[in-house]
Amino acid sequence: MARRNRIIYGSQSVWANGEILYRVQTLGSTTTFTSEDLFELGHLDIIDVVDDVPAVAVTLNTNDWGDVKTMAVLAQVAVTKIDMDATATSNNANLVSGSSDYLHGVSLADFAITCGVLPGVSLWAPVQSECDLGTLADNIDQSMYMDEVYVNSLEFSYTTGANATENYGAETDQKMWLLNDGKFINWESADYDLDFENGSWVVASGVTIPTLSDGALGFLRMTAAGERGISFYDDSASEMINYPVTSGTGATTGYFVYDESTDLMYVPSDLSPAVDDKIYALFAADGYTAAMGNSYFDALTDTNRPATIGALRQGQVEIYIVATGDATYTNAWRLTGVTISADLTREPLAELGHLGPYDRPLTLPVPITVTIDTTAGDLELWSRFSDKYTEYTNGNLDDIDLADLSATEDLALVVKVFGQTDEEAGGTGSNRTLAVSSPLIGKDWFNDGTMGTYAAAGETEYALKTIVVEHIKITDEAYTLDLGTNATQTFGFRSTNDLFAVKGDVTLAKVQAGLTRNAS
Repeated sequence: MARRNRIIYGSQSVWANGEILYRVQTLGSTTTFTSEDLFELGHLDIIDVVDDVPAVAVTLNTNDWGDVKTMAVLAQVAVTKIDMDATATSNNANLVSGSSDYLHGVSLADFAITCGVLPGVSLWAPVQSECDLGTLADNIDQSMYMDEVYVNSLEFSYTTGANATENYGAETDQKMWLLNDGKFINWESADYDLDFENGSWVVASGVTIPTLSDGALGFLRMTAAGERGISFYDDSASEMINYPVTSGTGATTGYFVYDESTDLMYVPSDLSPAVDDKIYALFAADGYTAAMGNSYFDALTDTNRPATIGALRQGQVEIYIVATGDATYTNAWRLTGVTISADLTREPLAELGHLGPYDRPLTLPVPITVTIDTTAGDLELWSRFSDKYTEYTNGNLDDIDLADLSATEDLALVVKVFGQTDEEAGGTGSNRTLAVSSPLIGKDWFNDGTMGTYAAAGETEYALKTIVVEHIKITDEAYTLDLGTNATQTFGFRSTNDLFAVKGDVTLAKVQAGLTRNAS
């Protein structure tokens, strides 16, 4: 094995549950080993060192590039609703406004869902060979793998003079490195009516799955009993279960059986799959399979995702403070920064017989904090936050006090991000249109869940993504003026649970009707 001197950004990609994560700026995984030195009366020396569960703190910092894919993957949005590549319907949409207006997107509640998903996501990062730096070749030196990674914080940040960011924190107690014959991490999925209706399907064709140090084949997900396995999705029960895998040449009870000589994976003889059931195999191997695209990194080319956008700046971000009585969206001006944070606290659930937690459920309600920084000017923002904007614009408002600010409880914060700057689009809000030769021409757009395609310059530009925080309640306000600097105003708000990231644009009426998860 050749010695490697260093790892740099251009040689490591990041994957989660079989999806590559784009625009990642930082991946961190810090492990803390916990142990206790044991002593006893009458004996000065240490008699034993008892190990407890290691804790791995994961950080994943990304640029906001106008899509909800990263959040959807980490929240494990249902398999039938994660593609978001067609007009939203009851069957493929994850969100709904009112009772029947379906939208593609993600909510904080998705991070709390346990039916139909596994506890935590599988996260891995292959490291490309130094000799292949600058290419998309699949020559890998090693791969880092972490299973059951639970997101415990998220933050959206939009500030002047900096790229918009979408950052996540997570936790796990599992981390390993794979090398040599196990350094290629593969993800393969199978649909019942396409792949395994006859009781078996081909897995790991053209590669070899090694036997790892624990003596088991290199399937990377673990069952509740600690056996290496693969994941079975039961659509009718909306349940995801890890089944153990063993070697053999035919079906048996309680196990998936892998025949290494034929690459056939046999379904347990006591399992009766049905249409829409799926199987996911995550395994180490000595190469990438064709199902993985034979690449450690796939460039983004989808027409319905903003493939040309690496980051968003101030001219592509619009902020709205919305009240239930507003008739139109109206920009909030003079804002210099908006930060939305959610603390997704996890409770490690332990049991006798297992060292690590068997689950880390989300503690509810989820607190949301919103901070808005502004350059102080007129009192427009005070009138918005006190829901007196109409009186302000009419010139009928004579005073605003703290009681007005604290009395308002029906406000929502809406963040819209666009593919063009306001100068390219010829304005903001409803005045945004496609510029001549805009790279958006020929790309898909979404508005209230309906998909269309931009055809020519001059068409209305829709937001790439809309973030909505409902029921924000003011918590603090500060006005500061120093010598030599502009006066500033800072407003803090809180909310609980009601944070939604929607693919595309959302009209005011849909925001005012309220957003929820689509239960169907």
